[in-house]
Amino acid sequence: MDVNLILNDHFVLVQRKSQMSLHQLPKKEGKQWTIKVGRDLVDLSTALGKPHGTFKLSRSEENESKAFALVPSSDVVEMKEKLKDLNSGENNKEIWDDGRSQQLKKEDIEELRGQGLTGSEIVSQLVENSKTFQIKTEFSQEKYLNKKEEKYSEWVEILKPNIRHLAKYFHSQDPMQILNLRPDTLAMIMSLANIKSNGKFGVFDGGCQGLVTAAILDRIQGFGTVWNLCLKGTPQKRVIQAMNFNPEQLKPLKNANLRKLKESLIKEENENGDEVPAAKMIKLDEDAPPPLEFGSLDGLVVVCRRPNAIAKELVKLLAPSGNFVIFCPYSEPLCETYTDFRECNLAVNLKLTEAWFRLHQVLPLRTHPEVNMSGSGGYILSGIKVVS
Repeated sequence: MDVNLILNDHFVLVQRKSQMSLHQLPKKEGKQWTIKVGRDLVDLSTALGKPHGTFKLSRSEENESKAFALVPSSDVVEMKEKLKDLNSGENNKEIWDDGRSQQLKKEDIEELRGQGLTGSEIVSQLVENSKTFQIKTEFSQEKYLNKKEEKYSEWVEILKPNIRHLAKYFHSQDPMQILNLRPDTLAMIMSLANIKSNGKFGVFDGGCQGLVTAAILDRIQGFGTVWNLCLKGTPQKRVIQAMNFNPEQLKPLKNANLRKLKESLIKEENENGDEVPAAKMIKLDEDAPPPLEFGSLDGLVVVCRRPNAIAKELVKLLAPSGNFVIFCPYSEPLCETYTDFRECNLAVNLKLTEAWFRLHQVLPLRTHPEVNMSGSGGYILSGIKVVS
C-alpha cells in the first residue's frame, strides 16, 4: 500500500489559499463524496488513487451533478500573473468606497458561475467591470486579487495530514478546542519532554483532541510505549485518527483509566491491610507488555485547564531524571503547581515560561505583523524529576 496515495477511509486536508478543511474519504470504493470548498461543491472521491498534491477543479461532462471533479495539475497559474500587464495608480486618494465601483451584481456573478466559467475568467470579468481597479496601487491590486482568489481559485491542494498541518488547522478553526495550543508551543513540549524512540512516556491529554498523544506517536514511530492516561471514559483520539497511523505506529499506544487504577489500589490495600508497595501497579491494558508502575516513565506530558492536582499524582509515575512538561492555557494554575513542586524539592531546572510567537504577512512590497493573531500560546511548566 502506497502511503503517498489518496486512499479510501483515509483523512485528508483540503486547502484553497488560506482556507483549510479536514475530511475523511468514503470507506467503500465507487461512492461519490461531495464536500464544500468555499462556495464550490467538489467530488473528493475523484482524487482517490492519486498522489497528494495540487488539483484543478474541472467540470466533467460525464458527471451529471453540479460538483467539480479533481484533476491532478502541476501548472498552477496565479491570477495576478494573468493580470500583471494591467496599469496601476500611484496612490488611492481618488478612490471612494461607496459600494458602486463594481458594475457586476451578485446575480451576474452567479450566472457566470452557472455558465461554467473558471475562477480566473470570473475574476477577469470582475476586474474589467471595476471602475477603480486600474487606478489602485500595485499593492492594493494584489490584495484585491488575493481576496478574490480565496473565493474563485480553480486550484486546491490535497495534503497528507501531519502534526504541523493538523495543529495549524485546529488552531485556526477554534483555538480553545485544543486549549489554544499553537504548533510552536507543541514543538516546545516535544523538546522539553525529551520525546524519543524506545522510551516509555505518559500523556494526560485533557482537552486537545488527542493532538499531544498523536505528536508523541509520530515522533517515536512505533518504538517505545505511550500510556494515554484519562480520568473517565476513553481518551480523546480525533487527531490520532486523522493522522492515518498504520498498526505498527499505533502499537506503542496503551490506554489507562486512572479512576479504575485508583479503585484497584484501594481495594488491594483494604484486602491486605497494608499499604500497597510503590512498584505494585496493576496491569491496566491486556495487550501491554510491561505494567504501569510508579517510577517507570521516562517522560510525562500533562495538558489540561486545572493541572495542579492531577500533575502531583502523575509525577509519581515518572522515573528519577525523567522530564515532565505541564501545559495550561492560563498562568495561575501553573503558578500554584510551580510553588508546590519547588517547596517539596521535587525537580531541578524547574521553569515556568510563556510561549509567544508573532506571525508576519509576507508580501512583495512590504512585510508586517498580522493584524489578528493569538495573544498567547499558553504556559509551560517543565523540569527534571529528582529524588531527595
